[in-house]
Amino acid sequence: MSAKTHYKTAPEDRISLKQKSAYAVGMLVNNLQAAALPAMVVILNLGLGMDVLWVGLIGAIPRIFDAVSDPLLGYISDNTRTRWGRRRPFIFAGAILAGIIFALMWQLPSGYIDILDKTPIKQHQTIADSETDAVYNTAGGVVLDYSEEVLPDANFTFYGPEALATDAGASFATNLDGFPQVEINVDIPEYQSFQVVFNEAAGESYTIDLNEKMSTDGKGNLYKFQLADLVRSTTMGDQAGNETLDIQSLDNISIQLVGLVGAGTATIHSVKLRKSEEFFVTYFWYFMAMSILFFLAYTVFATPFVAFGYEMTPDYHERTRLHAFANTVGQLAWLGVPWFYAIMSSALFRDTVHGARTLAIAVGIIVAVFGIIPAIFLKERQTLEPAKNAGKSLSENMREFFKGIVTTFKCTPFVKLCGATFLVFNGFQLGMSFSIYVMIYYLFGGNDGDAGKLMGWFGMLTSIATLGVIPLTGWIATKIGKRKTFLITISLSILGYAIKWVGYNPDYPYWLLYAAPFVAFGTGSLFTLMGSMISDVCDYDELETHQRREGVFGAIYWWMVKVGMALAGLLTGVLLKVSGFDVALGAAQAESTLFLIRVFDVGIPLLTSVVALWIISTYKLTEVKAYDIRTQLEARRGKVAAADSAEN
Repeated sequence: MSAKTHYKTAPEDRISLKQKSAYAVGMLVNNLQAAALPAMVVILNLGLGMDVLWVGLIGAIPRIFDAVSDPLLGYISDNTRTRWGRRRPFIFAGAILAGIIFALMWQLPSGYIDILDKTPIKQHQTIADSETDAVYNTAGGVVLDYSEEVLPDANFTFYGPEALATDAGASFATNLDGFPQVEINVDIPEYQSFQVVFNEAAGESYTIDLNEKMSTDGKGNLYKFQLADLVRSTTMGDQAGNETLDIQSLDNISIQLVGLVGAGTATIHSVKLRKSEEFFVTYFWYFMAMSILFFLAYTVFATPFVAFGYEMTPDYHERTRLHAFANTVGQLAWLGVPWFYAIMSSALFRDTVHGARTLAIAVGIIVAVFGIIPAIFLKERQTLEPAKNAGKSLSENMREFFKGIVTTFKCTPFVKLCGATFLVFNGFQLGMSFSIYVMIYYLFGGNDGDAGKLMGWFGMLTSIATLGVIPLTGWIATKIGKRKTFLITISLSILGYAIKWVGYNPDYPYWLLYAAPFVAFGTGSLFTLMGSMISDVCDYDELETHQRREGVFGAIYWWMVKVGMALAGLLTGVLLKVSGFDVALGAAQAESTLFLIRVFDVGIPLLTSVVALWIISTYKLTEVKAYDIRTQLEARRGKVAAADSAEN
């Protein structure tokens, strides 16, 4: 038969619009669950104040549990027989559980309070001997130009909850109890004296001399101390108080610079009250445990759902059309997710942690309500024999399970698809995990509001472009084949990563948007093609093993993806450590740090995509081969061969 042989889809192999739509809604929910957690987990570092390495572990370890449970769930659903089908009960229960757990896991308290963020700008005052005013920069810090001839001393004063309750209303009176640590991020010149004074409304003052306390970063930027380190002043304020600092009765915090030398700029980036280390340990384990539970529930939903898509039609091209349609609808999740950080950091919420708590509830409701739609409306094809494991003991079933895993990994076409997906998707995920850091600290000098907006526009533009890429990919694949289509689309995404490097320009930050349509070719085409290609692999496997194992194939495929995501989560924390990033430094990150996170952002997905191209260039399961396999399978089942629908 000619290599140019092309096949028509028989009417009986077509999937109805109702069935495609039900599956597409499930894909939307599936994508939302996959995308929401990575989009929000950055809040643990930038909002809660948790160490980046701990955040990396939270991103990695739960996915290992998830990866282990995937093949087991696939095996169980392959061999489940109920009056509602073998997949639908799992989809129904998994959606509800995942939605509830996701909402609960984000109910976290704030890890720190930034005095500059928590009080209105108009309530701050900056006093200097020359009466020169300080100004607020775009990153939220306070900047004061000085000259020792005109301005030898400066006093930055920030109001506390007592003054705010009096002057601005009770709603501004932030509760500062339970925050025993203080972090002050400053960029200051040479000076003679550097003191911090906490002034109570009642008149008592408590102070610390930072001349005697070296900066923790060795660069004179970041100073850390405990409230317990403050000493009651014998020269300032009322000396008749109770001799105990009452943080809730704080009138103001004053940062005093005396004897400024030369001329330049003094900047206060942040003044933070931070929870104790025990707090962060507790919530590290809390979030770790909740993440593990969420991923287990997500597996109960996703593994049977994905397998359902592999078995809805036996036709080579209709499989591509199904996944193109479902992924187009599913892509709508990615239109909203890029805006998550902008939403959480917006003025709608007290801080980003409050934003995460509220947003998680909305996401959980959507997952639970819409996730059950595939379980209600999808219909399973009645082509299965009774489960061969019926009546077997647990040990016998486990032997069958592990035997099936080994057999699956011997399937060469499948291994190639897993390898290519692992590289393309997880390279993209790992690279994108650095993007918000590049935008905040390189493009916008610490301004997370502007960075959140650019992140939203870049993500939304990528998603909009992907909405066009997915059906285009499906159309091209039905004309030239799935393998050739993959080679074209991933090559275009590599061009996008190269453009992204140029787009990271602080003078023109929105140049970055030029890369978005090209990057979309990688993310948009990948799962459209892979979902269809794995369906072909399931036929190939049935011919070899006489079994239908969509659940196991889907589970192991996503197992590879999730192992990669776990690795990406861990590497994000590790590589941020390697780069020297420290969230407490705010906008004062080192130049070498900013360079390295840009290299990680762009270089990693570019390299992994090149390797994936090489792998798929050796993939041999073509259209002709797929139809030949189907002909043999249907002959084995006693059906009319599908080859009659071939065109030359």
